[in-house]
Amino acid sequence: MFDVCVVGHITKDVANTADGEIQMPGGTAYYTSIALKNLGMSVAVITKLRDQDTFLLSELEKKHIPVFLGESDRTTTFKNVYSDDTHTREQWVKDVAKPFSVHDASRCEARIFHLGPLMKDDIPLEVIRFLAGRAEISLDVQGFVRDVEERNRGWARVRPVAWQEKTAALSFVNLLKVNEEEARILSHERDLTDIAVELSKFGPEEVIITRGSNPSLVYANGESCEVPAYSPKKTVAVDPTGCGDTYMAGYLFYRQKSTKLDEVGKFAAMTTSLKLERDGPFRGNREDVRDFANAVGQPSP
Repeated sequence: MFDVCVVGHITKDVANTADGEIQMPGGTAYYTSIALKNLGMSVAVITKLRDQDTFLLSELEKKHIPVFLGESDRTTTFKNVYSDDTHTREQWVKDVAKPFSVHDASRCEARIFHLGPLMKDDIPLEVIRFLAGRAEISLDVQGFVRDVEERNRGWARVRPVAWQEKTAALSFVNLLKVNEEEARILSHERDLTDIAVELSKFGPEEVIITRGSNPSLVYANGESCEVPAYSPKKTVAVDPTGCGDTYMAGYLFYRQKSTKLDEVGKFAAMTTSLKLERDGPFRGNREDVRDFANAVGQPSP
């Protein structure tokens, strides 16, 4: 049995560089699983992509992360266009892999299933219900509040939408992670603590709200704490894609070490800051996070 099984589509992310267009792996399943593995957890991935795109799995294979691969005639393909300060992005999608089924979900056993939908139909309610009967459910909500609008040369712009199955789905969720924009889509409240309290009433015992370079909020058991965001020691310009996934990996890892919300949140935030020191997924380890904590004057985790 694995500590964590991440369920989500590994994507083909398209980026424009000075050398032309490049393709790279992406998606919650990619960023979260590699970070969890590097932090020391046993992790597996359930994903789907077309046969011609299995090169996207090469880093997981090198890390000896087991992949339960389902069939799909398409690979989810994204293009992220960030503002100059990287605080906002415009997102486009070209193809979307087939949704996961209960059969796909039944192929792996884990203590925690971390669900990373990237589009609204990726993980049906019946799959969430099935997995909740087997283990704890951690959910990064992002894909459930996404749909598409205008199209341009095969690409469709991603836009935010309400989550129609919110009430039913959240009743099966133990840990819920949202960013600030997603939190405001899911709730009519304005104060982030009030939003966390409201969302917890649907089922999740823990609610995590990330805010990019601003402090995040963690809520559990009637208590909330604001977690500072730490500036990377190396101030180089890197692609921030996957920061939320990295935060959640740090959170899931340190949650098994401490019951103190502030400690868990700070570890997650520091792990994210280390990810921002280089492109791609978090490739450090727990010792690197400890060194970072000492450098910023925090207790060593």
